Amino acid sequence: MNIFRLAGDVSHLLAIVILLVKIWRSKSCAGISGKSQVLFALVFTTRYLDLFSTYISAYNTVMKVVFLAMSYATVYLIYMRFRNTYDSENDTFRIEFLLVPVIGLSFLENYAFTPLEILWTFSIFLESVAIMPQLFMISKTGEAESITTHYLFFLGLYRALYIANWVWRYHTEGVFDQIAVVSGVVQTIFYCDFFYLYITKVVRGRAKMSLPIPI
Repeated sequence: MNIFRLAGDVSHLLAIVILLVKIWRSKSCAGISGKSQVLFALVFTTRYLDLFSTYISAYNTVMKVVFLAMSYATVYLIYMRFRNTYDSENDTFRIEFLLVPVIGLSFLENYAFTPLEILWTFSIFLESVAIMPQLFMISKTGEAESITTHYLFFLGLYRALYIANWVWRYHTEGVFDQIAVVSGVVQTIFYCDFFYLYITKVVRGRAKMSLPIPI
C-alpha cells in the first residue's frame, strides 16, 4: 500500500467521522441529504460482499467493517434517531435517475459477468454519483453549514488522493483499473462543482445568511 492510498482512506474515514460527530453533537441532521447517505450505504454494501469470502489483510477487513458500520449508523441517525430534524422537503433529488443508468452500465461494463463482479462495478459507478443529492440540496437551499463543507472537503480530498494512488500504481506496478479511474475522475469533478456552488451561493451570500461556527 502506498502513501496516497493510505492518506485517501484516512480522509474518507475522517469525512464520515466528521458527519457523525456533527449529527450527534447537534442532535440534528439538518442540511444533510439522507438520500446521499443511503446511496453511500448501498455502495459499501455491494462493494464489500466479499467480506465473508475473501481475506486480503487485517487492515482491509477492518476498514470494510468500519465503513459499513459507520454508513449504516449515519442512515440510522438521519431516518430514525433524529428524523424530526431531517429536511425532507429539500432532499428531493430523484435517485432513480442515478440508480437505473448505474445498474444498466454495471451489466454492460464489467471485468467478469458474475454476481460479485457486477455488484462491485455497480458500487464503483454509484459512488461516483452518490454525492449528487447532497449537492442538489445545497444548490436548492443556497445554504451549507461549515461542518458540512468540511465533510464534503474531505470526501473530495479522498478522491483526489485516490487519483494520485492510481497514477502511482500505474507507474510503479503497471496497474490501470479503467472502471475505477474513470468513475473516480467523474466523482472528483462533482466535488469541484460543490466548491463552485459553495463560493457562489454561500460565501458570497454570507451577509444574508447565518452560517454556524465550525466545531
